[in-house]
Amino acid sequence: MEFVNIKGKRIFEKIVDQIESAIMSGTLRPGEVLPPENELAHTFGVSRAALREALRILEISGLVVVKKGNRGGTFVQDVASNRKMVEYFSGHVRVGNIDLQQLTEARYWIESIIMDMVARKVTKKDLDVLEKSIEQSEQLYRNGQEKEKIYENFNFHSLLANITGNRIIADMHSAIVNLMSYMMVKIKPSATMTEKTFKTHRELVALLAKGQWEKAKEINGAHIMQLSPADPEFRRRLPSDLAHSATSNRREAQVKRRNRREMK
Repeated sequence: MEFVNIKGKRIFEKIVDQIESAIMSGTLRPGEVLPPENELAHTFGVSRAALREALRILEISGLVVVKKGNRGGTFVQDVASNRKMVEYFSGHVRVGNIDLQQLTEARYWIESIIMDMVARKVTKKDLDVLEKSIEQSEQLYRNGQEKEKIYENFNFHSLLANITGNRIIADMHSAIVNLMSYMMVKIKPSATMTEKTFKTHRELVALLAKGQWEKAKEINGAHIMQLSPADPEFRRRLPSDLAHSATSNRREAQVKRRNRREMK
């Protein structure tokens, strides 16, 4: 693995280009660990701040995952089939065209469709897989592995999407939750929020097992909206950059509603 010293503007984007190229070409394979930050920064000839920004973008795009601790590091991920979709969404998030509230709304409606399809297709084997996902997430929580717990909680919903058997729906959903899981790591959910998530996921599995499809759909929709800027507890935990984006979006929506009323 060889990287080239970088000069010029928007340095972090050039770092992203080189690492992305190495991953897409197979030079860097899934599971491989990138060199430590100080070593990578020296190789590229850049500051650690520029390198960290590049790694942040690569993580948003789903190409790498950054883990903390003794066995931590920056790990290369599998290149997903929805790669271009993730790039499209993450690019709009970076420039502020898409915010957390919009992602939540999109997820709400896509998962409404998913729950309708799951009602017709879910099997006992599917329910067992969902149950194991909950157990895995709870174990990660007990172990203090916060980031991994968040990813597994979102994986529960990806498993639901996969039950549809529709690659288009599953990839669209995956692209959205990929970005939302990254944002949720920044938000750092409270213990109350985490316990609510576990409780809801267990209720969903139980309702699906009983064939109570509409109730399951209703509970899932409410669960999604609790994890959005529309929920007061969630909004209080937003980092300043995400909170500003959410506030601006709400104000814009209020102005549009007022203008529509005045035009009538």
